[in-house]
Amino acid sequence: MPNKQSPHAISFYFVLYLVAIVTVFVITMERDTLLRRRDEDIAHLVEIYVKPLKLAPAIDTARFFFPPSQTATSEPVKLIAKSEGPIDRNDIQYRLVEARRIESGSDEEIERGSVANDNGDAVLTSPPLKEGLYEFRVAGYKPRIIRHGSTMRVAIRDTTYSIQFSERLEHIDRDTTLLLASVTRSGLEPTSLALSSDRSRDTWVFGLPFSKRLFVGGVESPDRITFEAPGLRMERKPEERAFVTAVWDRPTLGPHEFTVHANANRGLGPKDHASTTFTVDVVPASFSTLPAGKAFWGIPYVFDGQIAGVNPLDLTVENFRNGQSLGTRPIVPKDTVVPNRTWQSLAFRVLYHGAPIKEHRVTLEPPPPPQIKWLSQSVDRARNVFIVTVNCSDPVGGAVRMSLESQPGGIARLDKMRGTSFTITIDLESKPLAVFVKLTALDQYGGQSVSTKQYNTQ
Repeated sequence: MPNKQSPHAISFYFVLYLVAIVTVFVITMERDTLLRRRDEDIAHLVEIYVKPLKLAPAIDTARFFFPPSQTATSEPVKLIAKSEGPIDRNDIQYRLVEARRIESGSDEEIERGSVANDNGDAVLTSPPLKEGLYEFRVAGYKPRIIRHGSTMRVAIRDTTYSIQFSERLEHIDRDTTLLLASVTRSGLEPTSLALSSDRSRDTWVFGLPFSKRLFVGGVESPDRITFEAPGLRMERKPEERAFVTAVWDRPTLGPHEFTVHANANRGLGPKDHASTTFTVDVVPASFSTLPAGKAFWGIPYVFDGQIAGVNPLDLTVENFRNGQSLGTRPIVPKDTVVPNRTWQSLAFRVLYHGAPIKEHRVTLEPPPPPQIKWLSQSVDRARNVFIVTVNCSDPVGGAVRMSLESQPGGIARLDKMRGTSFTITIDLESKPLAVFVKLTALDQYGGQSVSTKQYNTQ
């Protein structure tokens, strides 16, 4: 006869099936949550070292003029969008998204120009323009983070990393900005010379030449301008028509204020003169976290060479052993070396774009043995035991292996054999008058230490 299951048995198996399905669902949800949290942490770290691309107009509204005898400007119009974020900006790809002439209540598209990368900034060149207000939308893209299916490839300096896809990183290297140009029929009124800088105060690290861009307006080329800048050297290039570079070759410590005067030499009185002032605060190069000044043979030494106020992507570190260079590498992540007993000296040199700005020398010594520290003692009357607490670690704070001997024998025991904190429990059942305790500690580097103690228990 066929074996028929009762309805109660069928219900039991169905409940087991539901329990299994729910368990798998909960495990999957927990796994997905952990993976999402991990991906967000990785994305956050990438954002720290891969500065997002940001575009902004050099000035709010660029102004251009042409004489009444003309219907438009005689030369192409140039506008500048500054880029910030990435250290290396020469490979940013720019394009003109939209170009419009804005009239009251309406707008119209105009002939498009071109956008070029000029030392990291976007230089927009538009055909000659008629009188009116114009709006140009410029987009920038830096090919550092590229999506490949469910992963992303992140290029940092000469190294490429593969991470899980993250929406917050998808647009980190894309940005757009709006440039405005006002074109006016000026009659006989000439434009005024203009001189400006992007920031009024800079912080700089002692030991490096300082340079700063100064933007020039109101003239066709900086070549026509003479500058007066005490303490600074002015550099200009034929292809750089919108700015000059002020260079301070030997910065000295402390805050310094500079004023740059410009003369366009056109014989137009006040309209030929302009000036700008900025401050440079020069500070000594200092470590964000002071590295240890002592290292031990055979024990890993970790060197964090990040300099306060300096982007770590600009820094490299050169490692020296016995005065001989072991090579240069990026400052991040931290550098770990294990000194050999043949080494007499260890040093690190931090470089900013290849120029040394900070050195750190380390004293090398034999590793000391672990130090046993007797901390406290007490009597637990409820359990009828005597309790002693002890601390012990290797030279870098790591765990040690501990062994215990006692007289009378077998009366004392350790709570564990390996660690940095230990508890000795002495049994008072036999009512000993005194207990002699001997501890032997052995660390992972071969160091050994012995310490003894005698306690009166009555």
